[in-house]
This record gives sequence, C-alpha cells and structure tokens, in this order.
Amino acid sequence: MRICLCISYFPPVVGGAERQTARLAAGLAALGDEVTVVTRALAGAPARETWRGVKVCRSIRPGRRGFLFGLGYTVSLVRFLFHHGPQFQLVHAVGVHLGAYVACRLRHRMGFAVVVRPTGMGQNGDLGRLDRMPFWPLWRAGDAPTRRHILDTIRRADAFVSLNREMAAELCSRGFPPERIVQIASGVSVDSAIQGPEAKRAIRERLGLPAGPILLFVGRLNEHKGAGRLLRILPRLLARHADLTLVLLGDGPQRRELEGLGEKLGVSSHVRWLGERPDPEEVFRAADVFALPTQGEGMSNALLEAMAAGLPCVATRVSGNVEALTDEESGLLVKLDDPGGLTEAIGRLLDDGALCARMGRMAQARVRTHFSEERMVEAYRGLYYRLVSGTKGPEETWRR
Repeated sequence: MRICLCISYFPPVVGGAERQTARLAAGLAALGDEVTVVTRALAGAPARETWRGVKVCRSIRPGRRGFLFGLGYTVSLVRFLFHHGPQFQLVHAVGVHLGAYVACRLRHRMGFAVVVRPTGMGQNGDLGRLDRMPFWPLWRAGDAPTRRHILDTIRRADAFVSLNREMAAELCSRGFPPERIVQIASGVSVDSAIQGPEAKRAIRERLGLPAGPILLFVGRLNEHKGAGRLLRILPRLLARHADLTLVLLGDGPQRRELEGLGEKLGVSSHVRWLGERPDPEEVFRAADVFALPTQGEGMSNALLEAMAAGLPCVATRVSGNVEALTDEESGLLVKLDDPGGLTEAIGRLLDDGALCARMGRMAQARVRTHFSEERMVEAYRGLYYRLVSGTKGPEETWRR
C-alpha cells in the first residue's frame, strides 16, 4: 500500500507523537508498504531523505507566527498533496489540526482515504488548542465560524484513531461519528530481559549516575506532566532513603523554575537534570522506579517504555495511565492531587525489592501482550487495508 503520514515534526525532533509515528512508519515499511512522511522543514535537516525505508519530505513551511503560520502551513501542504496526492492510497494525519483539514479537503479530489489520530485530549489536547487558536487577527468574529468549518471538514475523515476510551468519548462529544472511531493503543519495543545488577551498574557508570536508588521521571518539564510534584515530595522520600536520586529526563518551559524549587527545598544535590537525550532506553535501564504524576495522557510513551524496560511504575489515576497500568499488578496508581499517596506508593516500591521485581516483570509482560510495536503496526495496517479495500467500517470500534 502507498501511505502518507502527515505530522508537524519528525525525528530528529522527538516527542511522544513523533516517536510513535516514526515506529509506525518504519514498521509499515518493513512489511513492504511504500511509506512517505510529510513534515515541517527543519534547519540543518535535508529536505528529502530516506530513513529506514521511509521517504521523508520536509515540505511544510509555516509562516513565522499567528495568521501567517497557519496560512504558510496550509498552502505548503496543499501544494505537496496536489503534486503527490494521486500516488497515495491513504493519508494518515497526526493531530486534529490544519494537516488533517487539508487532507480531508482533498480526499475526494485526490482519491485517497484519510485517517486522523489526535495526539492528546482535554484543554491541552488537540481540540482544546484548536478552540483557542486565533485565525483572523483583525477580525476576531471570524474565528468561531472558521473553527466550525475546520472541525466539520475533519469530521469527514474515513476513520479516527483514539488512544484510549476517554479520548474516544471526547471525540463523540464534539460530533465525531462514533462508528468511525477505532481504538489503537501506542506501541513500544520490549527488552528481551530485565537488567541485572551488574549490567545496571555498568550503564550508570556510562551515564555518570550514582550507585544509590534512582527514581526516574521522563517527560516535558511543564505543569501538565508533573515533575514539580516529584520535587515537592522528594524531601519526604529522602527522609526514608537518604541516598535516593531523582533523575529528570526531558526539557521544557518549567526547567528553570523547577531548578529553583529544588534549591529552595534543599534537594538539588539529589537531582540530576539530563535534558533531552538520543538514548532514553539507556536511562530506563539504569533506574529502579519510574514515576509519572501527570494530569492526563492519551497514552504515555514514557510510561510504556518504562514498563517495557521492566521498571515498576507509579502513575496518577488519569486517562491513558489507567489503561496502561493494572493497579497492584503491573504498577501502582495514585490520585492526582494526593502528594501523600504519591510519596507512599514510591516509598513502598523503594522499600520492597521483591515487590519491585514482581511488578517490573508484570509490567514488561503486559507491554509485550498489549502494547508491543508489532501489535500497533498490525492494527494500523489492518485499518488502512479495510478502508482502502472499501470494507464496511472498521472491525473494532471504541465501544467494544
């Protein structure tokens, strides 16, 4: 099949959506499909290249800001699809935004099917951001009808992929047809074995990390992801485990504020700021416990990757996390605004090596069964082939 994946960013720029799209593209190409990724132009990156059998075209050129951003994005993507669209049987747009709008506007003219996959939900998700997006800087009364037009157009896509049940419910509440919503979970590669003490010690030496227990957070450093919640409970954890180190993998707008918070709490010597790294798998293998106190998730790549590495995990009981983790089996779930519960759950794992080992094995087994990269690629491929072949509707909707 000839497939086009449309996404705003693609590696070397990395985030959850980018990592999932890269895995999907490479997986489809490995199975013999012709895959093209169209994405934003990136300084220092070639306009066209082949990556793991995937054609990458950095043809989208948004304007500098505001109205010009959207105009440039739309015009450059329309130009690309007018030129190349007839060669594609299916276009998969990542995100409910202008990329999905352009694909849906051109689907009949170009003859391809369209799949749209939101990247997030709630106020910080795709629909929440679209609701706040300005389109007419000199005529604000035009924003609301423009948003309605964009959403009405995107609702005409052939299928919508939801990462979890709450995301599907949000789509339905905004008028997306439920019979065209399919739930496909994210997928990650799974380690063949959990790291033993010697291997973990060697990895820590390479990364320059200390020998004591390591609590790991991976994600963007913003209020939503919740790294600050871990810093605030770190003094209580250190009272029980004086040699504990909190490792923060990621970067974001809150970094300086969080560094200041660490100094104010007197825990800076127990925090390692690793920033963005090209080898996150190494950091997972070096850790003892993973924590994700986020406000909400579609399906957290970091959480799945931690589980795949055999780490016992603590996560907030919010969308996405509750479908990834089984409480008291493959990890521990805690209430969002409960610092005492978060402290107790992490401390419980740090205190009990046997519990850590058991939950790590269960987490890895759960990912292998339900969230493997191979399973995710096959689910998307099955959806694509059903749509292109004209079979009536997806086999499995979110309501089942």
